Amino acid sequence: MQAKASLANLMRVAHTLDVVSIVNAHRAVREALTDVVFSAGYVPEPFESADEFLKSGRRLITSCLIADMQSSVMSGFELFHHLAGSGGAIPTVLLTDNSEDDMSRILQAGLQFLSKPFERSELLACVRSQIMNRNYSLWK
Repeated sequence: MQAKASLANLMRVAHTLDVVSIVNAHRAVREALTDVVFSAGYVPEPFESADEFLKSGRRLITSCLIADMQSSVMSGFELFHHLAGSGGAIPTVLLTDNSEDDMSRILQAGLQFLSKPFERSELLACVRSQIMNRNYSLWK
């Protein structure tokens, strides 16, 4: 009986945790972002590519997406628009190197972004903001 109660408590806690999916082709960067997200109490879900993320089925549980603008196959911007176009937009933080083209597209779309290099605290502030906005929208 004790095991069932513990499992039920674990399931309740798991449903209250926010999942942050990370899409970045560079393993070292992906691992560093995963560590930062985990240390802040979120559940990180790292992916090497947008395609891997889309095929995973994890987008339904993702509270916030962190995606790199410089991905070779599908950029973070393209991934966001793909999700939005399919009716499954996810609050997103785009990581950019400040190229003029990137900045123009991001600003026109009104999306949240971080310029590389950035501080851990800046990333977490963006993630928190996106999750709070998402949660606020769900309660409206």
